[in-house]
Amino acid sequence: MTASANTSDVMHGDAELLAAWGRRSIANAIYGTLPFSDCPGKAYTPEEQEQLDIIDEAEALIKDAAASTPQGIAVQVWTALSHIEQTRDAEAAINIMDLDWFLIDESRFDWSVRLIIAALKSLRAMGGSA
Repeated sequence: MTASANTSDVMHGDAELLAAWGRRSIANAIYGTLPFSDCPGKAYTPEEQEQLDIIDEAEALIKDAAASTPQGIAVQVWTALSHIEQTRDAEAAINIMDLDWFLIDESRFDWSVRLIIAALKSLRAMGGSA
């Protein structure tokens, strides 16, 4: 395989990863606007479940991808962070990759989150979208 073909394959792989992040972010934003299920025995409304299915599919792709750029790695790190920080404000910041929101006062977070923030700062310095 030539170097240009290899580069094309790498960019295509991260394009899929970035597209999965886009689907995940949109579904997450929609999910955040939906009313919670109030039906006994049903954890989610059909509308909620539809968005959760999109999120699950996108996150599975993100997890399984071998990122090849700082942007691709940032998507994976932001996705991991979304499973640790689940307050409404944190989710909104994660959904738009708002690292500055996390940097306002890093001391409010647990050590594990601060380590993720450090990784995102490094990715930002490398040209990743963080």
